[in-house]
Amino acid sequence: MTPTTSTAAGEAVPAVADQLAFLTEWLPPAPARVLDAGCGRGHLALALARAGYAVAAVDIDPEAVAATTALGVAAIESDIADYNDRAFDAIVFSLSLHHTARLAEAVERARALLAPGGILIVDEFAWERADRATASWFYDIGAVLAGTGLTALPEHGAAVKDPHAKWVNQHRDEHRLHSGDTMVDAIRAAFEIHELVRVPYLHRYLANELNDDTATRLFASLQQIEQLRITHGDLTAVGLRLLAHPANRESQA
Repeated sequence: MTPTTSTAAGEAVPAVADQLAFLTEWLPPAPARVLDAGCGRGHLALALARAGYAVAAVDIDPEAVAATTALGVAAIESDIADYNDRAFDAIVFSLSLHHTARLAEAVERARALLAPGGILIVDEFAWERADRATASWFYDIGAVLAGTGLTALPEHGAAVKDPHAKWVNQHRDEHRLHSGDTMVDAIRAAFEIHELVRVPYLHRYLANELNDDTATRLFASLQQIEQLRITHGDLTAVGLRLLAHPANRESQA
């Protein structure tokens, strides 16, 4: 998924496999009822359904809904803040919450849609955490991929003179994406966060438009390199994954 789109777009197969591995560690056992909130083109919803979960999908973009439906997963066109359904055992926001216009309402609606004991799982990226070195690595690798014809992402192409300035302009100013801190604060207002981890993310961003012949190999290579550079302090982890349960309103009072 390119985080600059208006809805969460479906990712390449390697990224979905990686997501599914992480999600199944936190999700209740199948056939739990799961809502994919901001389903994009439906690849994650399909993977969850194939893993035995009872999946419902919702997205504000009619093209995304049509693509998800074409994969065989029932999808509804709606803003999650207005969505109504019977209770879910788990709700997943996968690279969709950062561009949700009504952030607080979306989070509160997710809380209302959860069954007792239900969980919220968020798989996001905190663009504001990228420093100069991290932004430089992202655009430099992207320029190489574009130069060899492996990616068609519009933000890649020629070398970038000031990568960090471009990164901030692209995510904060041009696309007005919520920061990681903003999303976490909104979630904390309605949920108790039980786990929050910072993880590599840029390899997913870079591999999004790779063709099928090279996607798996390059995804694994980029993931390994990014993790290594983060471990050695050369790059900052901009991926954000958290697990939360609805807060006890009485304890908050």
